[in-house]
Amino acid sequence: MADQLDNKTREELLVLAREQQAALATYKETLARIYQEFDAKIEELSLIRWVSDVLRQAEDLRGLGLGLVEVVISELPADFACLLLTDPEMTRLEPLAVFDRAAESPSIIEEPTPGQCLTLGEGPLGEAVGEGRILLLSPTDHSPPAGQWPEILPPGAASLIALPLIARQQILGAIILCSQSPGAFSEDHARALTILCDHAAAALANARLIDQLGEINERLLASELEAHQAREYLQQVLDTASDLIIISDAEGRVTYANQAASSFGLQRQALVGRPLAPLFLERARAAAMLGLGAPLSEELELQAPGGHGFSVLVSTTPLPDTGEVLAIVRDVTRRKALERQLMHAEKLASVGILAAGVAHEIGNPLAAIGGYAQLLDSDDTTPAERREFAGAIAEQTERINRIIRELLDYSRPSQYLGQPVDVNQAIEAVLNMFFTSKRLSQDNLSIQRDLARNLPKVSLDRDQLQQVVLNMVINAAQAMAGGGQLTISTREQAGWLRMEFADTGPGIGPDKLPLIFDPFFTTKPPGQGTGLGLSICDRIISAGGGRIEVASALGKGTTFTVLLPPAQAEDQA
Repeated sequence: MADQLDNKTREELLVLAREQQAALATYKETLARIYQEFDAKIEELSLIRWVSDVLRQAEDLRGLGLGLVEVVISELPADFACLLLTDPEMTRLEPLAVFDRAAESPSIIEEPTPGQCLTLGEGPLGEAVGEGRILLLSPTDHSPPAGQWPEILPPGAASLIALPLIARQQILGAIILCSQSPGAFSEDHARALTILCDHAAAALANARLIDQLGEINERLLASELEAHQAREYLQQVLDTASDLIIISDAEGRVTYANQAASSFGLQRQALVGRPLAPLFLERARAAAMLGLGAPLSEELELQAPGGHGFSVLVSTTPLPDTGEVLAIVRDVTRRKALERQLMHAEKLASVGILAAGVAHEIGNPLAAIGGYAQLLDSDDTTPAERREFAGAIAEQTERINRIIRELLDYSRPSQYLGQPVDVNQAIEAVLNMFFTSKRLSQDNLSIQRDLARNLPKVSLDRDQLQQVVLNMVINAAQAMAGGGQLTISTREQAGWLRMEFADTGPGIGPDKLPLIFDPFFTTKPPGQGTGLGLSICDRIISAGGGRIEVASALGKGTTFTVLLPPAQAEDQA
């Protein structure tokens, strides 16, 4: 009985011992696995800490790339590591940094060749990275077609692992590791690299933004420097200009004036902040111009602080998008004086032409006066005859006075007065002078009038308008020295008052027609023209807001059409 009990106890003890041994083996296995997982976690944490140090210390994208490939080579069983980044078009990966274990340090790929790049979506690597997948394989086993492995990877690699770098749902690049040993990379390595890539992708995204901001900042600094230099250059150019240049804001107040302000008796700094309108323009016209945004050009007479007057041409142009207005003020005092001298010289030339014929016209009444004077001295003259002869002498004297008065009125320098003028009256006054000159009013020259009634007046200087008409008549008469007809007509059409001077002369050739308004150009023989008449006429009519048109054909004659805008309604009275 005791033996049976001992045997049973021994068996139970053996079973218990085996169970304890099994439990101990299981415990050892569990403990070993825990230690292994712990070591793996320690490696992961060490890798993460190292990566964090690299990310924290990297100053730019290049430094970040060098640090990453150095970390993975040091912590993982890889012989080669490469960091690739997507190009701006997001179509391929370009190598940035590589580290071969045989080398002493990682290096930057400054200008990768096309063969070193990886096209997204092509080949095992391109497809995996493009789809955001991890690729763990042996390249030699897969034998991909030529060109599907980037040339930058080492030849004969036995193992490869590639992980995409993804941040903000965007593929930024990839990390590729290679080893000469088969099966060098495991799922544990893939897990550790995934954590590394998550941190690296976020850091790369930030580094790219920093680099982009740096580039933008450099461009901005360069642009600011260029803009500053341009402003300095423009300031020098504006300050050397003889014209006064002013810029006003949307409210019409001056914000800039160049140094030419002193030439107009104005202080440059005193102009800034003042309203533009009272300076050079009528407030109503300036307000309309500023409101409508239309360019404006106007000649004005100003009074300098010293008391002397001067003429200026004010040209204003709205600047687009800013609401500002650019005003350029040019002193045209000397030009206006020269124009007046030129017009007066041309007028005197016309007077000279008229005077040659007027001398003959004056001779007739003088001869009559002499004859009547002799008759008055005769003893045979009755008192009634004496009264008759005295009246005839007075009549002929008045005739001479009228001729001389008209010539003096026309030849005297005139001050421009832009007042309403009746064009028909101006034409009749000129024709009266013209017919007085026997030299011009040839027997074989016919002048026909076709003057419309009740025409509106035009705003122009009376003497200058008569100068234009006389020039047209003299030109036509000289062109038809062998005889012909000049038709002068007036009418209102399409908002313009038209004066037409149509002759039946020889006409003007097409090669000369474009030049007839040029100063000193003339179609007349030498000594018969200054070449300034039509040029001055064109300037006079342009100053009145009109224009002169000409049509001519050889052998058929020439027609000059003077177009002038009617005067304002309040000036028609």
